[in-house]
Amino acid sequence: MFDFSLQLLCTSKPGTLSRLVRELRQVGLQYQAHQIKTSGAESRISIKAIGVLNCSLESLEEMFGNFPEVLQVQQIRVTSDGKEVTEFKTIVSEMHVAAREHLTPAVVLAAEKRLSDILGPVASVIVDAVAQECADAGELYARLAEELNDQDERDYFLSVVEKQ
Repeated sequence: MFDFSLQLLCTSKPGTLSRLVRELRQVGLQYQAHQIKTSGAESRISIKAIGVLNCSLESLEEMFGNFPEVLQVQQIRVTSDGKEVTEFKTIVSEMHVAAREHLTPAVVLAAEKRLSDILGPVASVIVDAVAQECADAGELYARLAEELNDQDERDYFLSVVEKQ
């Protein structure tokens, strides 16, 4: 179990905090508290969470950096028993993805991680190309499954998608 803190410089767009909290859940973290300091058109958002991350720190920084509302990722800090953790083994997420879920950075990252279990590093190139053409998570997973030659691999890859 990790203690997680995140500090971002964001636009003052309404709904940013709730979107960030949803993304934290997608990567295995549970929201605990936040603080927002607004100055003009910018907000400094600090969030605290706990949990077991299912992605790397680099992936988190990239994910939050790709939010249109995030101007700068100022700090991501992970600790365990009061000691900073900079390297840890990630857990492959077995989260279930709703087929009609919007393509958030966390959904795309989860698809990439799942596909990389099968194809290795080339998965990121494939996911980046396919994600630009998809409207929702179900379409993304279906299109990515077409890249797999083996039926068992396709079934494994698609097993996390919940039909609606």
